Amino acid sequence: MSSLLSVEIAGFDHGALEVALYAVGWTLGWLLLWRPRDLASLAGSIDSHDRAPVAVVIPARDEARSLPNLLTPLVAQQRPGDQILVVDDHSADGTADVARSLGADVTTPPPPPDGWLGKPNACWHGASQSTQPVLVFLDADVRPGATLLDDVAAAVAASPDAIVSMQPWHDMETLSEQPSLLCNVTALMGCGAFTLAPRLTSSNVAFGPVIGVERAAYEASGGHGAPSVRSMHTEDIGLARAVGRSRLAVGSSSTTTFRMYPGGVLDLTRGWTRSLATGARFTRWWVGLAVACWMCSVAGGWLAAPIVYPLTALQLWVLGRRAGTTRPIAAVLFPVLVVVFVVIFVRSALLVVLRRDVTWKGRQVGARSG
Repeated sequence: MSSLLSVEIAGFDHGALEVALYAVGWTLGWLLLWRPRDLASLAGSIDSHDRAPVAVVIPARDEARSLPNLLTPLVAQQRPGDQILVVDDHSADGTADVARSLGADVTTPPPPPDGWLGKPNACWHGASQSTQPVLVFLDADVRPGATLLDDVAAAVAASPDAIVSMQPWHDMETLSEQPSLLCNVTALMGCGAFTLAPRLTSSNVAFGPVIGVERAAYEASGGHGAPSVRSMHTEDIGLARAVGRSRLAVGSSSTTTFRMYPGGVLDLTRGWTRSLATGARFTRWWVGLAVACWMCSVAGGWLAAPIVYPLTALQLWVLGRRAGTTRPIAAVLFPVLVVVFVVIFVRSALLVVLRRDVTWKGRQVGARSG
């Protein structure tokens, strides 16, 4: 009888420990993505209507389909002295013609020199072809809110010694794009800027889709031409580290959005492979550990204690909507998303460790440049 009672107590204790560990991971998830902030909060008391002229540099390689969603609202918010410059990175789909037809200036960079990757080369060339005091770098798949340029310029004016960067809200229109959900959430968690104590946890990183910087700070750091930036496929992180300070924000469904991987699972697997593990290298170690604990609670908590399944689904529904489109079915079937995330992260980490190249838009991109 006593031995049977001991077994029962041991079983009860084991189950209680599993639930307790899950509770720790689940709680960390809320704390890691506690309060996403927008660009307006970075500007503080700066008047966004009285801003310096900006040069918008858009590196574009085979982006003819994406440019109308970017340029149409962007041209409408130009102010006197602004320039919108599309850097046609040797496209084969009429990118330059589309850009000109929508009111943008177009320039073509020379082929990337040895030691340079395509996007840093295009950004560096675009910056050199403009003179405005504020530089704004936008990816071609961004869909800007009505006041994006004013908001970025005001945030830069409030922090002239820093990179200002925003991760747009990820518009995932189809079910096949939903596997990006965990990648989106962990990217926001890992930067450390949106935790309960961002001053303690923030890393000096940036989000590539939307970057603003004073030209003086850009040029002093070497910009995209700095040796530590021009060879990085995560050139956004390299640029933030070269400048020395960054301030981060998140878009919303009613402001600035983007649609990264409309091709679905294969498209997003290739895209996230480029950046997921590399971004993790620049996360503060204790933040990375907290993110890993949260992912363990998501991946294994429900297996150890099935009763917590609804809690995980609810959390992913709430946190996912802070980063992008999150369909209820994706939150409910989150184990499928976990499998895709693990495959992408492991693949990305292996390419980094083995220093293998990845292919993106027809070019070989070094997996561990920088």
